[in-house]
Amino acid sequence: MNFFIYYSATIFMNIVAAIVFHEYINITIMSIIPVFVFALMLFQAFYFRHEKIENGFRTAYGSNLNEDEENRIHTYISNSLFITIPFLVPFALFLPSGVKLISLLIYALGFITGDIVFRIKNKSTIHKRFDAEKEELKRQKENEELGKWK
Repeated sequence: MNFFIYYSATIFMNIVAAIVFHEYINITIMSIIPVFVFALMLFQAFYFRHEKIENGFRTAYGSNLNEDEENRIHTYISNSLFITIPFLVPFALFLPSGVKLISLLIYALGFITGDIVFRIKNKSTIHKRFDAEKEELKRQKENEELGKWK
């Protein structure tokens, strides 16, 4: 419901801006960049929304988060991408050609913000899990050491 209200408001504002400032519309060949970024963000937002990580299907070079945390971080990134998508419309319609390249920074900001917000909100639970894993490893090593000398 919140996304519906947000998108209704941003679509309305972009339509009003296009009508009121129609003499400032500047669609050039460089407008392809924000349109491409728009499509990429939309694809990735839907992809991260529906992509689920399963236990056991991870590489050695993956994230230090577990599968539940990975799935939740994907939701945060998806929401962040959905939120930043409407900011690309002015880049495609109004701004000068050189400034349209800044839409790439909007993409990066949208992608990174979801990750950062997740890590800030869940910092304590992630650290507790890391500490519990370290303690478990320590106990396991102690048990192995005791087993060697028996």
